[in-house]
Amino acid sequence: MTSASLAAGLSPPLLVALVKSGVLRHPGRGLYAVGAMAETDPQKWHRQLCAGAFLLYPDAVLAGTTAVLAHGVPVWGAPLVVPTITRPIKRAGGVGAFWVRPARGAVVDSDWGHASAPADALVQHAIDRGIVPGVVSADAALRTGTVTETALADAVARVRTWPHASHAASMLLFVDGRRESVGESRCAVAMAMAGIEVTPQVLIVDEDGEPVGRVDFLVTGTNVIVEFDGKVKYASGDPDVLWKEKRREDRLRRLGYVVVRLTWADLERPGGVAAAVRRAIKAA
Repeated sequence: MTSASLAAGLSPPLLVALVKSGVLRHPGRGLYAVGAMAETDPQKWHRQLCAGAFLLYPDAVLAGTTAVLAHGVPVWGAPLVVPTITRPIKRAGGVGAFWVRPARGAVVDSDWGHASAPADALVQHAIDRGIVPGVVSADAALRTGTVTETALADAVARVRTWPHASHAASMLLFVDGRRESVGESRCAVAMAMAGIEVTPQVLIVDEDGEPVGRVDFLVTGTNVIVEFDGKVKYASGDPDVLWKEKRREDRLRRLGYVVVRLTWADLERPGGVAAAVRRAIKAA
């Protein structure tokens, strides 16, 4: 903080010089960080900024995307440059290092400090960042038991008159805690928006009832399996892992299933997911 720096004998001109030389970072009014101690990872730097927020504003409460992270829930598609906080004020807006809003909703403890309750944070996150980023984080929170669908629904009802509340309402329609990754959540939303109904995490068995494997999605009413290939399980390059996956897919095909493998590239191409799945449905 500026006051602490001045108390330590650092004059305003010296502070300016230290910032210019890179010794200090000056993310916003009244806040300084030692350059050598500043994190380069966006999420870790975000947390450091939150620590600064509590030094500047003891009445601060983490909100939105920031509170989602504080509760240990991953985020995708959200810039982490400026933390969101609430304070008991009547105005709202940016103040350099933070986005400040009037205080709303329940306050709970988190690993990072006082924060909005998880369900409220997820709803704020969806409103701020959009439907798909909201679904990605809500799926993860449901999967770990951080929230329930009932709590999410209650939180959405509380903000029904807010601007862009439709983002949160749409997020609620698409959430499913059975999905196991960012890629799976994004694929599911893309298919749902295209009118393709799927069931996640389906156990496929052979003619004798023996398990063949659990698949990411099974398209309802068809024998089309959709797998998201995030390449994580293949990152080691272990030939045994690759061989087992090939054998698993061969067994699925012999049972009459059509397997569609989706990648990050499909997710980034508008309509790519729906087109790939529809081709498979037609072929099946």
